[in-house]
Amino acid sequence: MVACAHVWERFIPLARQGESADAKSWTRYFEFGITGVVLFFAISGFVIYGTLRGPREGTGRRFIISRFFRLFPAYWVSVLAGLVFIWWWQGWPITLPLVAANVTMVPDVFGQPPVMGLYWTLGTELTFYLSCWLIWRINWLDNPRILAGLVVALSLAWFAVKGAKQFGAIGDDVSAAWKNLPRHLGIMFWGAYFRIVYDETKGFRESIRRNRKVWTLLALTLLIVALGGARQFRFLIHPSRTWFSAYVVAPLLFCAWVAWLRIRNRAFAWLGKISYSIYLFHLVVMTPLALWIAAEANASWRGWPLAFYVIPTLLITIAVSAAVFYAVELPAINMGKRLAGRRATDAGIQAAP
Repeated sequence: MVACAHVWERFIPLARQGESADAKSWTRYFEFGITGVVLFFAISGFVIYGTLRGPREGTGRRFIISRFFRLFPAYWVSVLAGLVFIWWWQGWPITLPLVAANVTMVPDVFGQPPVMGLYWTLGTELTFYLSCWLIWRINWLDNPRILAGLVVALSLAWFAVKGAKQFGAIGDDVSAAWKNLPRHLGIMFWGAYFRIVYDETKGFRESIRRNRKVWTLLALTLLIVALGGARQFRFLIHPSRTWFSAYVVAPLLFCAWVAWLRIRNRAFAWLGKISYSIYLFHLVVMTPLALWIAAEANASWRGWPLAFYVIPTLLITIAVSAAVFYAVELPAINMGKRLAGRRATDAGIQAAP
């Protein structure tokens, strides 16, 4: 969803539909990319939180090692590719502080811009991992009340941050990623609570009425959706802005998908395996192609239907992502498992950050 939104919007000015208002706005109007990101946060909480459950001996160490090898090797390759195919290709200055800060996955902490703007979600993911590890460390991991309390506290904290921003207490120099961090962590822990209820009710097929956590989950879901819709008050003031809220649609879509749709398809499963690389490398594929088509010497390639650009770009992205997965991600995941021990879970392969 994120890749589709980025590719669509990048090629609109080059396509025949470039002057169409609908072509310009539909991916942003329906917040296609943000909806995908919110879905990812919910999925991440659903999958990752449970990897720390079970016997305590060696669990924290295994978690840190497996998460490191799951995230960083492919990420470092994407940083290198981004420096070559985005920064160098466009003549942007590449400095040692820029490179060093981006190696950490949280470049904005060091006052440097990310090589690719989408890296902000990875900083959120790292924060979630650290939070999960701390909760495990103080032995709160299996306490559903603590988890529910975190969802409520983080959601309300985000609401407080938004209020502080409106009153000027939080400056514009603070990035949107950090301003929205409480909301996104709340969604992740909501996904974790969702997983606990899902497992106890065997996929909502048993003991739903007798399980009190189901009603807590319903209340938490209503809270997430209500706060997600609160931002739409701006629509009453600025009707020209979108009424659509990814923070409402994505949690509801997640609920429907996990509880009822239950799609099992090998093609989707394979795309899920390489989805981290799709996320990391679609801008690397898209940017040189768009710049080449935009060049004066290649004017004959402009003005075609938008699908002429979007479909090949996404197919090339999938091919590149598959190559990165099998050459970098999978060997790194296997190495992490060997270093972490046999109990390292396969969930790391299935849940891209």
